[in-house]
Amino acid sequence: MAFGLRRPFHAKGPDRFIVNLGQREREVLQAVCEDLLGALDEPEAQPLLRRVYPVAHVDDAEIDRAYQEMVHSDLVSSRRTALERIIATVEDDEINRETLDTWMIGLNTVRLVLGTRLDVDEGPQPELEPDDPDLVAMAVYEFLGGIIETIVRSLTSTL
Repeated sequence: MAFGLRRPFHAKGPDRFIVNLGQREREVLQAVCEDLLGALDEPEAQPLLRRVYPVAHVDDAEIDRAYQEMVHSDLVSSRRTALERIIATVEDDEINRETLDTWMIGLNTVRLVLGTRLDVDEGPQPELEPDDPDLVAMAVYEFLGGIIETIVRSLTSTL
């Protein structure tokens, strides 16, 4: 690979993927998944989870409430399962397609929550000063974006 850069994930076959992450990267992924896992049921964290649980109908609160009652527990359960699976496999050097797909879902969930906390929108991201309290969170947000991108590329390379 040019310049000694490594791809975090690459296909070993149609259903197997090499995980090429350093120990520090694995620790970051585990920590952010554990943090979000702990926050899923915390009432004070619910505003940060708004992008994770989309609104069904913006103009009709009754329809949205009914939708949330119907799907919310399943969404929480699926997000919890994805985060737990990442934590359980973060040290693995090789994973299957289903696990890599689960990583994509779980890490995207973490990124959505971070994006909400940072008030990220579709415009250009602000330049942060070295002493900005959001600098680390923004770095993790960008890191997760890169990881998710490589997961998508790896998954689609074997289709």
